[in-house]
Amino acid sequence: MRKYIFFFVAFLCITNQTKAQGFASTETSTEIAEATTEFTLNKIGDNGFKFETLTTGINSKYADYGSGLFMDKFISFSARKIGALSRKDPATNEPYTKLYCSDILENYDLTRPLLFSSILNKNENLGTVSFNQEGNVMYFTKNKDGDTQHFEMYRAELNPEKQGEWINITPLPFNSDWYSVENPHLSKDGKTLYFASNMPNSKGGFDIFKVDVKSANEYSEVTPIEGLINTEKDEKFPHLSYDQKFMFFSSKGHDNIGGYDVFKSRRTKKGYVTILNLGNTINTEKDEIAFVPATERIGYITSNKDGGYGNHDIYRITEYVLKQTVSGKALDFETGIPLANAEVKLIDTDGTEVANMITNEKGEFNFPISSFEYYTIVSGKEGFYKGSTIFNTDNRTPQYEADVTLKAIPAPIVVEEEKTYIKIDNILFDYDSARIKEISKITLNKVVATLKENPEVSVALGAHTDFRGNDAYNMHLSDRRAASAVKYLLSKGISKDRLTWKGYGESEPVIDCRPCTEAQHETNRRIEFIIVTETN
Repeated sequence: MRKYIFFFVAFLCITNQTKAQGFASTETSTEIAEATTEFTLNKIGDNGFKFETLTTGINSKYADYGSGLFMDKFISFSARKIGALSRKDPATNEPYTKLYCSDILENYDLTRPLLFSSILNKNENLGTVSFNQEGNVMYFTKNKDGDTQHFEMYRAELNPEKQGEWINITPLPFNSDWYSVENPHLSKDGKTLYFASNMPNSKGGFDIFKVDVKSANEYSEVTPIEGLINTEKDEKFPHLSYDQKFMFFSSKGHDNIGGYDVFKSRRTKKGYVTILNLGNTINTEKDEIAFVPATERIGYITSNKDGGYGNHDIYRITEYVLKQTVSGKALDFETGIPLANAEVKLIDTDGTEVANMITNEKGEFNFPISSFEYYTIVSGKEGFYKGSTIFNTDNRTPQYEADVTLKAIPAPIVVEEEKTYIKIDNILFDYDSARIKEISKITLNKVVATLKENPEVSVALGAHTDFRGNDAYNMHLSDRRAASAVKYLLSKGISKDRLTWKGYGESEPVIDCRPCTEAQHETNRRIEFIIVTETN
Protein backbone atom coordinates (compact mmCIF):
# COMPACT_ATOMS: atom_id res chain seq x y z
CA MET A 1 0.00 0.00 0.00
CA ARG A 2 1.36 3.41 -0.98
CA LYS A 3 2.44 5.56 1.94
CA TYR A 4 1.62 9.26 1.98
CA ILE A 5 3.63 12.03 3.55
CA PHE A 6 1.32 14.95 4.10
CA PHE A 7 2.02 18.63 4.27
CA PHE A 8 -0.12 21.68 4.79
CA VAL A 9 -0.69 25.16 3.46
CA ALA A 10 -1.77 28.29 5.21
CA PHE A 11 -4.64 30.19 3.73
CA LEU A 12 -4.37 33.94 3.31
CA CYS A 13 -7.23 36.41 3.71
CA ILE A 14 -7.75 40.08 3.29
CA THR A 15 -9.99 41.58 5.92
CA ASN A 16 -13.14 43.58 5.18
CA GLN A 17 -13.81 41.76 1.91
CA THR A 18 -16.33 39.15 0.80
CA LYS A 19 -16.84 35.56 1.87
CA ALA A 20 -14.56 34.29 -0.89
CA GLN A 21 -11.73 33.95 1.66
CA GLY A 22 -10.75 37.58 1.11
CA PHE A 23 -9.83 37.39 -2.58
CA ALA A 24 -12.85 38.98 -4.25
CA SER A 25 -12.72 42.24 -6.19
CA THR A 26 -13.73 45.46 -4.33
CA GLU A 27 -14.81 47.82 -7.11
CA THR A 28 -17.18 50.56 -5.91
CA SER A 29 -19.28 50.68 -9.07
CA THR A 30 -20.39 47.89 -11.40
CA GLU A 31 -20.42 50.23 -14.38
CA ILE A 32 -16.94 51.54 -13.71
CA ALA A 33 -15.65 48.01 -13.16
CA GLU A 34 -17.13 46.75 -16.44
CA ALA A 35 -15.74 49.68 -18.41
CA THR A 36 -12.32 49.30 -16.81
CA THR A 37 -12.29 45.56 -17.46
CA GLU A 38 -13.14 46.02 -21.14
CA PHE A 39 -10.41 48.65 -21.51
CA THR A 40 -7.84 46.50 -19.72
CA LEU A 41 -8.72 43.39 -21.71
CA ASN A 42 -8.12 45.33 -24.91
CA LYS A 43 -4.88 46.77 -23.56
CA ILE A 44 -3.42 43.54 -22.16
CA GLY A 45 -4.83 41.10 -24.71
CA ASP A 46 -3.09 37.77 -24.44
CA ASN A 47 0.35 39.40 -24.03
CA GLY A 48 1.74 36.69 -26.26
CA PHE A 49 1.10 34.05 -23.59
CA LYS A 50 -0.94 31.03 -24.62
CA PHE A 51 -2.38 28.81 -21.88
CA GLU A 52 -4.79 25.92 -21.96
CA THR A 53 -6.76 25.79 -18.71
CA LEU A 54 -8.53 22.64 -17.52
CA THR A 55 -10.25 21.85 -14.26
CA THR A 56 -8.82 19.29 -11.85
CA GLY A 57 -10.56 16.37 -10.22
CA ILE A 58 -10.30 17.72 -6.68
CA ASN A 59 -12.59 20.77 -6.70
CA SER A 60 -15.54 20.89 -4.34
CA LYS A 61 -18.48 23.23 -3.69
CA TYR A 62 -16.28 24.87 -1.04
CA ALA A 63 -13.16 26.98 -1.45
CA ASP A 64 -10.17 24.99 -2.78
CA TYR A 65 -6.69 26.50 -3.11
CA GLY A 66 -3.47 25.17 -4.61
CA SER A 67 -0.28 25.54 -2.63
CA GLY A 68 2.66 23.58 -4.01
CA LEU A 69 4.41 20.29 -4.65
CA PHE A 70 5.88 17.89 -2.14
CA MET A 71 7.54 14.58 -3.02
CA ASP A 72 5.77 14.44 -6.40
CA LYS A 73 2.41 15.14 -4.80
CA PHE A 74 0.18 18.20 -5.00
CA ILE A 75 -0.65 20.02 -1.81
CA SER A 76 -3.83 22.05 -1.45
CA PHE A 77 -5.78 23.69 1.35
CA SER A 78 -9.53 23.58 1.28
CA ALA A 79 -12.67 24.43 3.22
CA ARG A 80 -14.32 21.20 2.03
CA LYS A 81 -16.54 19.68 4.68
CA ILE A 82 -15.16 16.67 6.53
CA GLY A 83 -17.77 14.99 8.67
CA ALA A 84 -21.16 16.19 9.80
CA LEU A 85 -19.84 18.32 12.65
CA SER A 86 -17.17 20.38 10.83
CA ARG A 87 -16.76 23.72 12.56
CA LYS A 88 -17.13 26.86 10.48
CA ASP A 89 -14.98 29.96 10.33
CA PRO A 90 -17.33 32.77 11.43
CA ALA A 91 -15.62 35.18 9.01
CA THR A 92 -16.38 33.07 5.91
CA ASN A 93 -19.25 30.84 7.05
CA GLU A 94 -17.34 27.90 5.55
CA PRO A 95 -15.38 25.17 7.35
CA TYR A 96 -11.85 25.99 8.40
CA THR A 97 -9.32 25.36 5.64
CA LYS A 98 -7.27 22.20 6.07
CA LEU A 99 -4.31 20.77 4.23
CA TYR A 100 -4.72 18.00 1.67
CA CYS A 101 -2.47 15.85 -0.49
CA SER A 102 -3.24 14.45 -3.97
CA ASP A 103 -1.40 12.18 -6.37
CA ILE A 104 -0.44 13.74 -9.71
CA LEU A 105 -1.57 11.63 -12.67
CA GLU A 106 0.28 11.28 -15.98
CA ASN A 107 -1.84 14.02 -17.55
CA TYR A 108 -1.23 16.20 -14.46
CA ASP A 109 -4.80 15.85 -13.26
CA LEU A 110 -5.11 15.27 -9.50
CA THR A 111 -6.60 12.40 -7.51
CA ARG A 112 -9.04 12.71 -4.63
CA PRO A 113 -7.35 14.71 -1.87
CA LEU A 114 -6.51 13.07 1.46
CA LEU A 115 -5.94 14.90 4.72
CA PHE A 116 -2.31 15.87 5.03
CA SER A 117 -1.53 15.86 8.75
CA SER A 118 -3.68 15.34 11.81
CA ILE A 119 -1.16 17.25 13.89
CA LEU A 120 -1.53 20.36 11.77
CA ASN A 121 -5.17 20.12 10.75
CA LYS A 122 -7.12 21.46 13.70
CA ASN A 123 -9.92 24.00 14.13
CA GLU A 124 -8.03 26.83 12.47
CA ASN A 125 -7.30 28.02 8.96
CA LEU A 126 -4.20 26.60 7.35
CA GLY A 127 -2.69 28.13 4.23
CA THR A 128 0.27 28.07 1.89
CA VAL A 129 3.23 25.79 2.62
CA SER A 130 6.70 25.32 1.21
CA PHE A 131 9.37 22.63 1.65
CA ASN A 132 13.10 22.30 1.29
CA GLN A 133 14.49 20.05 -1.44
CA GLU A 134 15.00 17.13 0.93
CA GLY A 135 11.40 17.32 2.08
CA ASN A 136 12.25 17.31 5.78
CA VAL A 137 11.67 20.99 6.55
CA MET A 138 8.38 22.79 6.03
CA TYR A 139 7.28 26.40 6.32
CA PHE A 140 3.55 26.92 6.71
CA THR A 141 0.94 29.47 7.72
CA LYS A 142 -2.01 29.26 10.07
CA ASN A 143 -4.29 31.83 11.58
CA LYS A 144 -3.43 33.49 14.86
CA ASP A 145 -5.29 32.22 17.88
CA GLY A 146 -8.52 34.17 18.21
CA ASP A 147 -8.36 35.80 14.76
CA THR A 148 -9.11 33.65 11.72
CA GLN A 149 -8.10 36.43 9.31
CA HIS A 150 -4.67 37.13 10.81
CA PHE A 151 -1.88 34.75 9.78
CA GLU A 152 1.52 33.71 11.06
CA MET A 153 4.31 31.53 9.65
CA TYR A 154 5.86 28.50 11.26
CA ARG A 155 8.74 26.14 10.65
CA ALA A 156 8.43 22.37 11.20
CA GLU A 157 10.68 19.36 10.78
CA LEU A 158 9.77 15.86 9.62
CA ASN A 159 10.28 13.28 12.33
CA PRO A 160 12.97 10.90 10.99
CA GLU A 161 11.67 8.14 13.25
CA LYS A 162 7.97 8.38 12.41
CA GLN A 163 6.74 8.73 8.84
CA GLY A 164 4.47 11.72 8.21
CA GLU A 165 4.85 13.30 11.66
CA TRP A 166 5.96 16.94 11.85
CA ILE A 167 7.81 18.03 14.97
CA ASN A 168 9.70 21.05 16.34
CA ILE A 169 6.95 23.38 15.18
CA THR A 170 8.35 26.86 15.77
CA PRO A 171 6.90 30.32 14.99
CA LEU A 172 9.12 32.54 12.85
CA PRO A 173 10.67 35.52 14.67
CA PHE A 174 9.08 38.13 12.41
CA ASN A 175 5.47 37.20 13.18
CA SER A 176 3.50 40.01 14.79
CA ASP A 177 0.25 40.77 16.55
CA TRP A 178 -0.09 43.80 14.27
CA TYR A 179 0.18 42.31 10.80
CA SER A 180 -0.12 39.05 8.85
CA VAL A 181 2.79 36.99 7.52
CA GLU A 182 1.66 34.61 4.76
CA ASN A 183 2.47 32.62 1.60
CA PRO A 184 5.91 31.17 2.39
CA HIS A 185 7.98 30.05 -0.60
CA LEU A 186 11.47 28.62 -0.15
CA SER A 187 14.04 28.79 -2.95
CA LYS A 188 15.42 25.48 -4.23
CA ASP A 189 18.75 25.99 -2.49
CA GLY A 190 16.94 26.64 0.78
CA LYS A 191 18.76 29.92 1.32
CA THR A 192 15.96 32.42 0.72
CA LEU A 193 12.42 32.46 2.09
CA TYR A 194 9.88 34.65 0.30
CA PHE A 195 6.49 35.59 1.76
CA ALA A 196 3.69 38.16 1.69
CA SER A 197 2.93 40.58 4.50
CA ASN A 198 1.14 43.83 5.27
CA MET A 199 3.81 44.85 7.77
CA PRO A 200 4.26 48.62 8.28
CA ASN A 201 7.10 49.10 5.76
CA SER A 202 5.06 47.70 2.87
CA LYS A 203 4.27 50.08 0.01
CA GLY A 204 0.58 49.50 0.58
CA GLY A 205 -1.54 46.55 1.61
CA PHE A 206 0.40 43.29 1.16
CA ASP A 207 3.91 43.29 -0.35
CA ILE A 208 6.34 40.47 -1.07
CA PHE A 209 9.31 40.26 1.30
CA LYS A 210 12.26 37.93 1.77
CA VAL A 211 14.74 36.77 4.39
CA ASP A 212 17.98 34.83 4.17
CA VAL A 213 17.76 31.50 5.99
CA LYS A 214 20.96 31.26 8.00
CA SER A 215 20.06 28.27 10.17
CA ALA A 216 17.03 26.53 11.65
CA ASN A 217 16.44 29.41 14.05
CA GLU A 218 18.33 32.33 12.51
CA TYR A 219 17.18 34.64 9.73
CA SER A 220 18.42 37.84 8.22
CA GLU A 221 16.57 41.13 8.48
CA VAL A 222 13.30 41.19 6.55
CA THR A 223 13.60 43.18 3.30
CA PRO A 224 11.20 43.89 0.44
CA ILE A 225 11.91 41.93 -2.72
CA GLU A 226 14.15 43.93 -5.05
CA GLY A 227 12.71 45.64 -8.11
CA LEU A 228 9.25 46.75 -9.14
CA ILE A 229 7.00 43.89 -8.01
CA ASN A 230 5.57 45.66 -4.96
CA THR A 231 3.00 48.41 -5.48
CA GLU A 232 0.60 50.47 -3.38
CA LYS A 233 -1.94 47.65 -3.72
CA ASP A 234 -1.70 43.97 -2.79
CA GLU A 235 0.95 41.49 -4.00
CA LYS A 236 0.78 37.91 -2.75
CA PHE A 237 1.65 34.28 -3.49
CA PRO A 238 5.32 34.48 -4.56
CA HIS A 239 6.54 31.34 -6.31
CA LEU A 240 9.77 30.89 -8.24
CA SER A 241 9.63 29.26 -11.64
CA TYR A 242 10.83 25.73 -12.29
CA ASP A 243 14.27 27.05 -13.35
CA GLN A 244 14.32 29.70 -10.57
CA LYS A 245 14.81 32.50 -13.12
CA PHE A 246 11.32 33.99 -12.85
CA MET A 247 9.00 34.86 -10.03
CA PHE A 248 5.28 34.29 -10.38
CA PHE A 249 3.01 36.30 -8.10
CA SER A 250 -0.53 37.62 -7.87
CA SER A 251 -1.22 41.34 -7.77
CA LYS A 252 -3.96 43.96 -7.82
CA GLY A 253 -1.48 46.75 -8.35
CA HIS A 254 -0.11 46.30 -11.88
CA ASP A 255 -2.00 46.41 -15.19
CA ASN A 256 -4.87 44.08 -14.35
CA ILE A 257 -7.82 42.53 -16.09
CA GLY A 258 -9.60 42.40 -12.72
CA GLY A 259 -9.10 41.47 -9.08
CA TYR A 260 -5.88 39.53 -8.61
CA ASP A 261 -4.03 38.66 -11.83
CA VAL A 262 -1.01 36.38 -12.10
CA PHE A 263 2.23 38.00 -13.24
CA LYS A 264 5.78 36.86 -13.89
CA SER A 265 9.01 38.78 -13.63
CA ARG A 266 12.57 37.86 -14.67
CA ARG A 267 15.26 38.09 -12.02
CA THR A 268 18.07 40.48 -13.02
CA LYS A 269 21.01 42.09 -11.27
CA LYS A 270 18.73 45.07 -10.60
CA GLY A 271 16.00 42.89 -9.14
CA TYR A 272 12.64 42.06 -10.67
CA VAL A 273 12.17 45.04 -12.96
CA THR A 274 10.04 43.79 -15.88
CA ILE A 275 6.52 42.88 -14.80
CA LEU A 276 4.45 40.78 -17.24
CA ASN A 277 0.74 40.07 -16.98
CA LEU A 278 0.20 36.47 -18.13
CA GLY A 279 -2.66 37.62 -20.33
CA ASN A 280 -6.28 36.79 -20.88
CA THR A 281 -5.80 33.12 -21.70
CA ILE A 282 -5.27 32.62 -17.96
CA ASN A 283 -6.33 35.83 -16.14
CA THR A 284 -9.97 36.95 -15.93
CA GLU A 285 -11.94 39.79 -14.37
CA LYS A 286 -12.09 37.62 -11.21
CA ASP A 287 -9.17 36.53 -8.97
CA GLU A 288 -6.32 34.32 -10.20
CA ILE A 289 -3.90 33.37 -7.45
CA ALA A 290 -1.36 30.76 -6.34
CA PHE A 291 0.46 29.97 -9.60
CA VAL A 292 2.30 26.69 -8.93
CA PRO A 293 4.65 25.41 -11.67
CA ALA A 294 4.99 21.62 -11.90
CA THR A 295 7.31 21.62 -14.94
CA GLU A 296 8.66 24.34 -17.19
CA ARG A 297 5.35 24.46 -19.08
CA ILE A 298 2.72 22.80 -16.85
CA GLY A 299 1.35 24.02 -13.56
CA TYR A 300 -1.67 24.86 -11.46
CA ILE A 301 -3.61 28.00 -10.64
CA THR A 302 -6.49 28.89 -8.32
CA SER A 303 -9.39 31.07 -9.49
CA ASN A 304 -12.90 32.07 -8.50
CA LYS A 305 -13.87 32.72 -12.12
CA ASP A 306 -17.33 31.91 -13.40
CA GLY A 307 -18.15 28.29 -14.21
CA GLY A 308 -16.33 26.70 -11.29
CA TYR A 309 -17.57 24.18 -8.75
CA GLY A 310 -17.33 26.38 -5.69
CA ASN A 311 -15.88 29.48 -4.13
CA HIS A 312 -12.35 29.02 -5.52
CA ASP A 313 -11.24 26.13 -7.72
CA ILE A 314 -7.90 24.65 -8.74
CA TYR A 315 -7.07 24.41 -12.45
CA ARG A 316 -4.24 22.73 -14.30
CA ILE A 317 -2.62 24.82 -17.01
CA THR A 318 -0.35 24.18 -19.98
CA GLU A 319 1.64 26.98 -21.61
CA TYR A 320 2.25 26.76 -25.35
CA VAL A 321 5.57 28.39 -26.08
CA LEU A 322 6.66 29.91 -29.36
CA LYS A 323 9.86 28.37 -30.70
CA GLN A 324 12.44 31.15 -30.87
CA THR A 325 15.92 31.42 -32.37
CA VAL A 326 18.58 34.04 -32.95
CA SER A 327 20.81 33.99 -35.99
CA GLY A 328 23.51 36.27 -37.24
CA LYS A 329 27.05 36.59 -38.47
CA ALA A 330 30.43 37.37 -36.98
CA LEU A 331 31.75 40.27 -39.04
CA ASP A 332 35.00 42.15 -39.38
CA PHE A 333 34.44 45.58 -37.88
CA GLU A 334 36.03 47.62 -40.67
CA THR A 335 35.08 45.72 -43.80
CA GLY A 336 31.90 43.93 -42.74
CA ILE A 337 33.35 40.71 -44.17
CA PRO A 338 31.97 37.52 -42.51
CA LEU A 339 34.44 35.70 -40.29
CA ALA A 340 34.55 31.91 -40.54
CA ASN A 341 35.67 29.78 -37.57
CA ALA A 342 34.91 32.47 -35.00
CA GLU A 343 33.78 31.28 -31.57
CA VAL A 344 30.37 32.62 -30.55
CA LYS A 345 28.89 32.36 -27.04
CA LEU A 346 25.32 33.04 -25.91
CA ILE A 347 25.09 34.58 -22.41
CA ASP A 348 21.76 34.91 -20.57
CA THR A 349 20.47 37.55 -18.14
CA ASP A 350 22.34 35.98 -15.21
CA GLY A 351 25.65 36.04 -17.06
CA THR A 352 25.55 32.28 -17.59
CA GLU A 353 26.86 30.83 -20.85
CA VAL A 354 23.94 28.80 -22.20
CA ALA A 355 25.34 27.85 -25.64
CA ASN A 356 28.38 28.22 -27.89
CA MET A 357 29.37 27.33 -31.43
CA ILE A 358 31.89 28.03 -34.21
CA THR A 359 30.74 30.07 -37.20
CA ASN A 360 30.54 28.29 -40.55
CA GLU A 361 32.38 29.32 -43.73
CA LYS A 362 29.89 32.16 -44.17
CA GLY A 363 30.46 33.46 -40.65
CA GLU A 364 26.98 32.36 -39.58
CA PHE A 365 25.70 31.22 -36.20
CA ASN A 366 22.27 30.19 -34.87
CA PHE A 367 20.97 29.50 -31.34
CA PRO A 368 17.64 28.48 -29.83
CA ILE A 369 16.59 31.07 -27.25
CA SER A 370 13.96 31.64 -24.56
CA SER A 371 11.50 34.45 -24.04
CA PHE A 372 12.02 37.35 -21.64
CA GLU A 373 15.79 37.16 -21.53
CA TYR A 374 18.46 39.84 -21.93
CA TYR A 375 21.01 38.03 -24.03
CA THR A 376 24.61 38.94 -24.78
CA ILE A 377 26.36 37.40 -27.77
CA VAL A 378 30.15 37.36 -27.40
CA SER A 379 32.43 36.40 -30.26
CA GLY A 380 36.18 35.90 -30.48
CA LYS A 381 38.72 34.82 -33.07
CA GLU A 382 42.49 34.67 -33.12
CA GLY A 383 43.85 37.99 -34.35
CA PHE A 384 40.75 39.94 -33.27
CA TYR A 385 39.52 41.73 -30.18
CA LYS A 386 36.36 40.18 -28.76
CA GLY A 387 33.09 41.68 -29.92
CA SER A 388 29.64 41.57 -28.36
CA THR A 389 26.06 42.59 -28.94
CA ILE A 390 23.01 42.67 -26.67
CA PHE A 391 19.35 42.00 -27.38
CA ASN A 392 16.26 41.13 -25.36
CA THR A 393 13.42 38.77 -26.24
CA ASP A 394 9.65 38.82 -25.91
CA ASN A 395 7.30 35.87 -26.42
CA ARG A 396 5.93 36.93 -29.80
CA THR A 397 8.94 37.05 -32.11
CA PRO A 398 10.07 33.69 -33.55
CA GLN A 399 13.29 34.85 -35.21
CA TYR A 400 15.84 37.42 -34.01
CA GLU A 401 18.83 38.68 -35.95
CA ALA A 402 21.92 39.88 -34.14
CA ASP A 403 25.27 40.28 -35.89
CA VAL A 404 28.43 40.78 -33.85
CA THR A 405 31.49 42.68 -35.07
CA LEU A 406 35.13 42.00 -34.19
CA LYS A 407 37.90 44.55 -34.56
CA ALA A 408 41.16 43.23 -35.93
CA ILE A 409 44.24 43.35 -33.70
CA PRO A 410 47.26 45.07 -35.32
CA ALA A 411 49.65 42.53 -36.83
CA PRO A 412 52.63 41.79 -34.56
CA ILE A 413 56.22 42.76 -35.42
CA VAL A 414 58.50 39.72 -35.15
CA VAL A 415 62.23 40.16 -34.62
CA GLU A 416 64.43 37.29 -35.76
CA GLU A 417 68.18 37.07 -36.21
CA GLU A 418 68.04 37.22 -39.99
CA LYS A 419 65.10 39.63 -40.39
CA THR A 420 62.40 41.68 -38.72
CA TYR A 421 58.96 41.45 -40.27
CA ILE A 422 55.25 42.00 -39.78
CA LYS A 423 53.61 38.63 -39.19
CA ILE A 424 50.38 38.11 -41.11
CA ASP A 425 48.29 35.40 -42.70
CA ASN A 426 48.80 34.86 -46.42
CA ILE A 427 47.37 37.47 -48.72
CA LEU A 428 45.03 35.61 -51.04
CA PHE A 429 44.46 36.40 -54.71
CA ASP A 430 42.10 35.00 -57.29
CA TYR A 431 43.79 32.34 -59.41
CA ASP A 432 46.13 33.79 -62.02
CA SER A 433 45.16 37.28 -60.90
CA ALA A 434 46.54 40.27 -59.00
CA ARG A 435 43.08 41.04 -57.56
CA ILE A 436 43.14 40.77 -53.76
CA LYS A 437 40.40 38.56 -52.34
CA GLU A 438 37.97 40.32 -50.03
CA ILE A 439 38.93 38.21 -47.03
CA SER A 440 42.57 39.32 -47.32
CA LYS A 441 41.60 42.97 -46.94
CA ILE A 442 41.15 42.13 -43.25
CA THR A 443 44.77 40.96 -43.13
CA LEU A 444 46.00 44.08 -44.91
CA ASN A 445 44.03 46.22 -42.46
CA LYS A 446 46.04 44.62 -39.66
CA VAL A 447 49.20 45.74 -41.45
CA VAL A 448 47.75 49.24 -41.78
CA ALA A 449 47.04 49.32 -38.04
CA THR A 450 50.59 48.21 -37.25
CA LEU A 451 52.11 50.85 -39.53
CA LYS A 452 49.94 53.58 -38.01
CA GLU A 453 50.93 52.50 -34.50
CA ASN A 454 54.62 52.54 -35.56
CA PRO A 455 55.04 55.63 -37.79
CA GLU A 456 58.84 55.26 -37.78
CA VAL A 457 58.67 51.89 -39.55
CA SER A 458 59.12 51.40 -43.30
CA VAL A 459 58.59 48.09 -45.03
CA ALA A 460 59.64 46.28 -48.16
CA LEU A 461 56.88 44.19 -49.70
CA GLY A 462 58.07 40.99 -51.32
CA ALA A 463 55.54 39.05 -53.42
CA HIS A 464 56.20 35.37 -54.18
CA THR A 465 54.45 32.81 -56.36
CA ASP A 466 54.43 29.01 -56.31
CA PHE A 467 56.23 26.87 -58.89
CA ARG A 468 53.32 26.56 -61.29
CA GLY A 469 53.71 28.59 -64.49
CA ASN A 470 56.92 29.67 -66.21
CA ASP A 471 59.53 31.80 -64.52
CA ALA A 472 58.97 34.99 -66.52
CA TYR A 473 55.22 34.89 -66.11
CA ASN A 474 55.48 34.26 -62.36
CA MET A 475 57.90 37.17 -61.99
CA HIS A 476 55.47 39.50 -63.74
CA LEU A 477 52.50 38.15 -61.72
CA SER A 478 54.33 38.67 -58.43
CA ASP A 479 55.15 42.28 -59.42
CA ARG A 480 51.48 42.94 -60.08
CA ARG A 481 50.43 41.36 -56.78
CA ALA A 482 52.98 43.42 -54.84
CA ALA A 483 51.69 46.56 -56.56
CA SER A 484 48.08 45.65 -55.65
CA ALA A 485 49.00 45.29 -51.98
CA VAL A 486 50.84 48.63 -52.02
CA LYS A 487 47.88 50.32 -53.71
CA TYR A 488 45.60 49.08 -50.94
CA LEU A 489 47.94 50.39 -48.20
CA LEU A 490 48.12 53.76 -49.93
CA SER A 491 44.31 53.90 -50.04
CA LYS A 492 44.32 53.52 -46.25
CA GLY A 493 46.59 56.52 -45.69
CA ILE A 494 50.04 54.90 -45.53
CA SER A 495 52.64 57.21 -47.03
CA LYS A 496 54.26 56.01 -50.24
CA ASP A 497 57.74 56.92 -48.95
CA ARG A 498 57.41 54.22 -46.29
CA LEU A 499 56.88 51.49 -48.87
CA THR A 500 59.03 49.62 -51.36
CA TRP A 501 57.92 46.54 -53.26
CA LYS A 502 59.23 43.88 -55.55
CA GLY A 503 58.06 40.65 -57.14
CA TYR A 504 60.29 37.59 -56.72
CA GLY A 505 58.29 35.09 -58.73
CA GLU A 506 59.16 31.55 -57.71
CA SER A 507 62.80 32.32 -56.98
CA GLU A 508 62.62 32.29 -53.14
CA PRO A 509 60.35 29.46 -52.06
CA VAL A 510 59.75 28.72 -48.39
CA ILE A 511 59.49 25.04 -49.31
CA ASP A 512 61.57 23.72 -52.21
CA CYS A 513 59.25 20.98 -53.41
CA ARG A 514 58.98 19.30 -56.83
CA PRO A 515 56.17 18.23 -56.99
CA CYS A 516 54.34 20.20 -54.27
CA THR A 517 51.12 19.59 -52.46
CA GLU A 518 48.40 22.25 -52.54
CA ALA A 519 49.30 23.23 -48.99
CA GLN A 520 52.96 23.66 -49.98
CA HIS A 521 51.96 25.75 -52.99
CA GLU A 522 49.92 27.97 -50.67
CA THR A 523 52.86 28.40 -48.29
CA ASN A 524 55.13 29.48 -51.13
CA ARG A 525 52.46 31.82 -52.57
CA ARG A 526 52.78 34.77 -50.19
CA ILE A 527 53.54 38.44 -49.56
CA GLU A 528 56.10 39.32 -46.93
CA PHE A 529 56.40 42.65 -45.10
CA ILE A 530 60.06 43.07 -44.15
CA ILE A 531 60.95 46.01 -41.95
CA VAL A 532 63.82 47.86 -43.60
CA THR A 533 64.19 50.90 -41.37
CA GLU A 534 63.36 51.49 -37.76
CA THR A 535 64.55 54.53 -35.89
CA ASN A 536 63.86 55.63 -32.34
